[in-house]
Amino acid sequence: ILYFLEKGAQPTGTVYDILRKAEFFKERTSS
Repeated sequence: ILYFLEKGAQPTGTVYDILRKAEFFKERTSS
């Protein structure tokens, strides 16, 4: 969370990256 706050200057890229990783891990746990 601290990392996210530090990257508040560019939330779009950070959120997109987090969502990408979240989907990646979700697919791995599903399969």
